[in-house]
Amino acid sequence: MGNGIACDIGIVGFDCFPELEACLESIHRAEDLGPGRICVVENSSMDIPSGLRERFPGVLWEKSPENLGFARACNRIISRTSSQYILLLNPDCLIISGFVQNAIEWMEDHPEVAVLGPKILDSDGKVQASARAFPGIATAFFGRTSMLTRLFPSNAVSSRNLTAVSCQEGPVEVDWVSGACMMVRRAAVEDAGLLDEGFCMYWEDCDWCTRFRNAGWKIVYHPGLGPLKHMAGTSSSKAPFLTHFHFHKSAARLYVKYDRSPLRAGSLVAVSGAIGRFFLLLPAVFLKQCR
Repeated sequence: MGNGIACDIGIVGFDCFPELEACLESIHRAEDLGPGRICVVENSSMDIPSGLRERFPGVLWEKSPENLGFARACNRIISRTSSQYILLLNPDCLIISGFVQNAIEWMEDHPEVAVLGPKILDSDGKVQASARAFPGIATAFFGRTSMLTRLFPSNAVSSRNLTAVSCQEGPVEVDWVSGACMMVRRAAVEDAGLLDEGFCMYWEDCDWCTRFRNAGWKIVYHPGLGPLKHMAGTSSSKAPFLTHFHFHKSAARLYVKYDRSPLRAGSLVAVSGAIGRFFLLLPAVFLKQCR
């Protein structure tokens, strides 16, 4: 990287080696990381293909003997690297030329920003809701995957919750950005701490951004950076029941962690709602698991 500023890229995989290979190829085609390193932690029981290791010998490969979960694996990556910036990237993401360098230059000009999220596109080319407001009770009805949002995507409540979809110009300060692709300032990590390993999967990115904001840092979504393409759900499709379970468990944990309602009544509502939604959608998950 120019000006001596380096960025490490961290990728947590779960049995999605074709997507991981395409991701690594997009990085090597698009970027000269200079002193920055790429670190991959594989969480599945599958061995990392020898051909993949041979094709990308400069990558720091780690095969975990157990499924560490996303937060623990990311913390391992952060502890193994040392650059001023860390780009956490899902293995089913493809980056474009110049993205890392442009993001670093923007972060260097904005030292108050801890986390930067770019525009991300779904596989169909639509803008992914990768920047969002902190979830509340309304999120259950107007969240990214809720039925109301799918039926009425332009409604005012969903638009407020899903900043990336409604924001065409930027950059804009937001509550949190998706861990599918986030550039993080190491100095901010040293200030606010690593990811909360109590979150195995899902919502750890929201929690981390909230802790950065509580420590006085800013979280920014910048639609002028990118776009990246994200084939969402590649890893989660390998274990739909586990994904379903941890999504609802982590959602309940996040709400309880930050609940400031009288007598924590909101936590009771949130946990009850998460349990109800978990069982309501369970038949569809089992059908998906059996396919």
